[in-house]
Amino acid sequence: MRHSCKFAGTILLLAGLAISSSAANAPGRLKLITPAAYLPQVSILVRVEVLNSQGATDRSLWNGEAILSATPPGVTLSTNRVRLRNGLGSTLVTVGGLGGDFTLTATMSSLTASRSLATLAAAPVATAGGTLGGTSTTWSGVVRVTSDVTVPAGHTLTIESNTLVIIDGVVSGSTTNDLLVAGTIQSLGTEEHPVTITCSSPTLRWGQIRHNNAQPSLYRHTSITRAGRGAGEGHTGTTPVIRPTNSRLVFENCNLTDFAELTGGPGKIAQASGSDLTFINCLFQRARMGPEISGTALACTNTWIMDMNGPDDADGIYPHNQAPGQEVTFSGCVLAAGDDDGIDTLGAVVTVEDCILRDWASVVEDAKAISVFNGATHVRRCLIVDSTVGVAAKWSGGGATVVTINNTTITRNMTNVLAQFKDNAPGPFIDYRITNSILWGGDAVQSDFGETNFTIRSTLLSEPWPGEGNIVADPLFADESARNFHLQSYSPAIDAGAPAPPLDPDGSPADLGCFRFIPPAPVLGAPLMQPDGTYQFTLNAYTNRNYVIESSTNATAWNFVKTVLQAVESSVVADASASNVTHRLYRARLAP
Repeated sequence: MRHSCKFAGTILLLAGLAISSSAANAPGRLKLITPAAYLPQVSILVRVEVLNSQGATDRSLWNGEAILSATPPGVTLSTNRVRLRNGLGSTLVTVGGLGGDFTLTATMSSLTASRSLATLAAAPVATAGGTLGGTSTTWSGVVRVTSDVTVPAGHTLTIESNTLVIIDGVVSGSTTNDLLVAGTIQSLGTEEHPVTITCSSPTLRWGQIRHNNAQPSLYRHTSITRAGRGAGEGHTGTTPVIRPTNSRLVFENCNLTDFAELTGGPGKIAQASGSDLTFINCLFQRARMGPEISGTALACTNTWIMDMNGPDDADGIYPHNQAPGQEVTFSGCVLAAGDDDGIDTLGAVVTVEDCILRDWASVVEDAKAISVFNGATHVRRCLIVDSTVGVAAKWSGGGATVVTINNTTITRNMTNVLAQFKDNAPGPFIDYRITNSILWGGDAVQSDFGETNFTIRSTLLSEPWPGEGNIVADPLFADESARNFHLQSYSPAIDAGAPAPPLDPDGSPADLGCFRFIPPAPVLGAPLMQPDGTYQFTLNAYTNRNYVIESSTNATAWNFVKTVLQAVESSVVADASASNVTHRLYRARLAP
């Protein structure tokens, strides 16, 4: 904001500068990810993202819907809608009608994105089955798997970008075609030319990919869909699509989707034992449950886990029985919408940071966004909302179940945090340590054992709770109905955190909850030249913050004038160094 004022022959330009959180999160563009080519009557995965002005997925876009259309006329789509949660969503589409090359367009409000898809109707189709010979095999183009493919130890199967692997499936039962890996798979798709591994029919399902004592494998820009027929295993007794045993797998920018119907059958994302898994920028959607991992290290970054449905244990992810030193971490993830728990742990040490967990609710049992059973779970800078229970902890033996919650907003749940008794988890050795957080609405804190399970400090709650620095007050969310849980100006949660470091980036005391408060831009006004040629003006800015005042004569080179601690909303700033200049520009910015 700039003001030009002319007086006494001198021009004074004033500028007030600050970072605006709403501007930083404003939608920038729509991103449409599909294969570059398709085979008529073979389903393709369409992934849609809304990116903010910084190029990141706009997690502040709570719910949305993109509409798909195809040109030229005559090309038909089995569905034309993609539901988005926190800026991302997908759907499985079968292309029919006239066929041929076509352009797919996604539209959401004023944003559009298009992709050209070439038909593979006339492309040659290679067939694969049996044990691969030699030390290496390369798949490209269209490959049809007609029987189990075995990648033996010492063998590398490379799947080149833009490859479509179609695997013959079955309508029911547990016997179908699998990829059996003892060597390594290198699936090397790119964003423009991803790899697709799917079923040869949109009404059938193929089996699974098993890595058994295998060499490390890499899946990059690969969509794996329409699998899940096979022998049931694990907690749900259903088929895992990815089944590593004593193996190391890395998935980068991959989609593992559409392994189950709304009724919960037949397949789940994965089941791992004795392994090491890394998921970066991935999507798990529409499966019986997410990965079920035992004795396995997991690093899950910027990954969306959504739409897990079934009658029981339809969890987003289930890490359990990790060995000492095996870490389970979630960073920048979204876990949304399932019939049971978002993260369900058993005897694991888990870190959940900068994540959104939402819509884990069930009429059958008390679904939890995070369910902790023994072990330890550490939650930092997360938003946990719209679930039956936000965080629940149980204990059955060994050391106390430990849950630490820091700078986290837990709200709009029936119960926000719970120390729980169950027949198989009698407690009471549960240790909650909650600081700098917001527990608002519903039953803020519930314990089946008494208050001794909780140490809560510097936290805003919707009910009184003992502890230093705790407050009971409306947090003044920006727009709760729209799921905007940033803080309004002068919220009681601002600067109310524990006085110990770390401070917020602007040097102020820590705010409560997951979102740091960013003050509105400072405004400079009322310029006045004093008789001695010096200047003064008003600084209108959020209080209890330091603002750096700088001056310039050419708007290129800026000089430090002073730092002002804004004690009241409007203050007078004088620049005693300004004298005998024809003009001077000023700007103010929030100090670090």
